[in-house]
Amino acid sequence: MSRVMVVFRRCALVAVAALVVVAGGVGTAEARSTALSPTDRAFLAGAHQSNLAEIATGKLAQAKGQSAEVKELGAMLVADHTALDAALREVAASVRVSLPATPNAEQRAMQAQLSKASGEEFDAMFVAGQLKGHAAAMALGEKELSNGTDASVKKAAADSAPVIMKHHEMFMAQAKAMGLPASVHSGLSGVAASAGHQVPAVLMGLGCLLIAGGLVLAMRRRTVG
Repeated sequence: MSRVMVVFRRCALVAVAALVVVAGGVGTAEARSTALSPTDRAFLAGAHQSNLAEIATGKLAQAKGQSAEVKELGAMLVADHTALDAALREVAASVRVSLPATPNAEQRAMQAQLSKASGEEFDAMFVAGQLKGHAAAMALGEKELSNGTDASVKKAAADSAPVIMKHHEMFMAQAKAMGLPASVHSGLSGVAASAGHQVPAVLMGLGCLLIAGGLVLAMRRRTVG
């Protein structure tokens, strides 16, 4: 056998081996994506939409907030949720999951309402909406920690939990300072697991009450003024 043929056969073997490695890698990635549980997928999508919503409303608060505290809270949301979302998108890419391009319908509706509000009405609506949004985000994260199956997705939930908890506590303090209801307790441990699908409905109801209370307070202040 000529030296040329020997070299050709060796190159062919190397090429075949490379194809096997590449195919195996693609197969592993696809298998990992397929192995994700519905809970894992729901967390990645929901957390990403929550981040998008918080970034958008945070920018609105910076631009339209009446009080310095609301403007500062808005800046915090933009910075922290931008960082959280960057980490989340890395996890989603590693497990080959496509993320939604926009916040969900309810979050977009809240942004539209905030865009039309101003002054004390804006501040009250913003704080009440953030209490509701962060309570829902905590419930979503706890559900992933309890029922998720992928280690990297569960780690993303665990890493984001302290940040979201801190935000919720800060908005509870701000609500109290503004005289708004702050009845959505930050300690939701065990609620998501025990209440199941009832949690989103409960949070939605509480959120509506908070927003309504904030609007009433703002209207009263405007009338008095």
